[in-house]
Amino acid sequence: MNNKVKENIALSVFAFIAFLFLPWCASQQRLSRSKIKPQTTDIKSKESKSYNSKAIKHFMDGETYSLQGDYAMAVIEYLDALQYDTSSSTIYVSLGKAYINLGKLDNGIRALENAIRLDSTYYEAREIIAQVYFLSGKTEKAEREYEVLNRIKPDDLEIQYQLAIIYLKSNKIPKALEIYESIFKKDSTQSEALEKAAEISIISKDLEKAIYYYDLLIKQNPENLSYLKSRAELAIMKNDFDTAIDIYKKLIIKLPNDLKIREILGEILSRSNRYEEAKDFLELFIKEYPDRKASYVNLSLLLMRNNEYESVVNLLDSVISKFSEDPVMPLLKGTALNYLKRYDEAEVSLIETLKLDPQNTQARHILAAMWDTCKKYNLSDSLYERIIMDSPDDDIALNNYSYSLAVRGENLGKALEMVNRALEKNPENASYLDTKGWILYKQEKFEDALIYIEKSLSIEKNNAEIMEHLGDIYYRLKKHDKANEYYKRAYSIDSKNEKLKKKISE
Repeated sequence: MNNKVKENIALSVFAFIAFLFLPWCASQQRLSRSKIKPQTTDIKSKESKSYNSKAIKHFMDGETYSLQGDYAMAVIEYLDALQYDTSSSTIYVSLGKAYINLGKLDNGIRALENAIRLDSTYYEAREIIAQVYFLSGKTEKAEREYEVLNRIKPDDLEIQYQLAIIYLKSNKIPKALEIYESIFKKDSTQSEALEKAAEISIISKDLEKAIYYYDLLIKQNPENLSYLKSRAELAIMKNDFDTAIDIYKKLIIKLPNDLKIREILGEILSRSNRYEEAKDFLELFIKEYPDRKASYVNLSLLLMRNNEYESVVNLLDSVISKFSEDPVMPLLKGTALNYLKRYDEAEVSLIETLKLDPQNTQARHILAAMWDTCKKYNLSDSLYERIIMDSPDDDIALNNYSYSLAVRGENLGKALEMVNRALEKNPENASYLDTKGWILYKQEKFEDALIYIEKSLSIEKNNAEIMEHLGDIYYRLKKHDKANEYYKRAYSIDSKNEKLKKKISE
């Protein structure tokens, strides 16, 4: 037989099982270790007893047909072999494989089960059954078989990996994690197991577990930078900026020329409570690399978080022409100018942002709210309508527009409908609850309004505006002492509010 013919036969042997494996090739690669292939050992290799010579002949003929990919003829020969010897688990296994390669899965499983009945230790037969169950979507049966296999061979890590996959498919997350931990304990080089466990924990939002796994991985392989980066990301997700900063400082030592790493450290510092350290770091980075945008953005955000809006405007004015095609710079400048109540200048910057990025949600929200503050209601209403038309579930726009209408006492039915949509998306939002309460107040439904405003204040306990609203409701309910109590509480927080001062004096 020439080499080409041998190659064709080898390919045909695995034609059907390859088809079975194809849909799972991305995530179930471990199954390939048990491809269903013909028996290559002598029939006597599994059993120690003697066989009928006719059984052996039919069996060997069946093996030859299997090697040639002629599984139908192989099945006939194996069945003939069983006519002369029904006690051979080896014949049943080969028969089972041939049936499976013909696509007759139930027949194949029955043959393999007969092999196990004759020899309960026949590991290969049970493994093939488990694979077939899994690949044919019979997850519960596959799980049962793999659990048996795991008990038979507790040190077979490949079986444990497959069992973990099945547990995941069945949404048995704790069992899958237990398996992955077991694999790593048995063989500490199996970092893949802990990687999978960490990944599952993140998806399951169990960040503490994920942190535990990455700490183990880093202890095992401290030079693996991807583990360090993942651990830092988890720290950020937990708002543990100190840990994230420490990790990124280590990464900078290992990768001194990686500017992206430095920029990320600058971003983390800007979000932390280390104001002076963050400011110094970002200013030095800007001095060394003046063409890197990220540090200007991070420094601007840091300054805004510390209410240094004038410094933000000055910083951005010095570089905004350098990044003239980037909408982030005018957005930041417009935001700072809005806080400074320099509304005309803020309007110019925000409109410039929208020229560069017409759908920029943050710019649209700020601009609409600013126009509302300036009582440019035709502009604010038009922009809110456009935002909601583009994004019907934009709960911020729905709430803000509703509140604007409520304050004006206009279109209260429409306002109520919009705030109800906002509350459907975020039912525990104190601002949205206050808006609904205020709309009900404007509709003179004071008892109903009280329910929503009180709930709002229970969530946001130190909000002067909500306290004032609560005082107004009690005043209209003729509970003047109660109203005065909330006016005073609000004034203690917002002592520059002349309206509140007047309400208290009355």
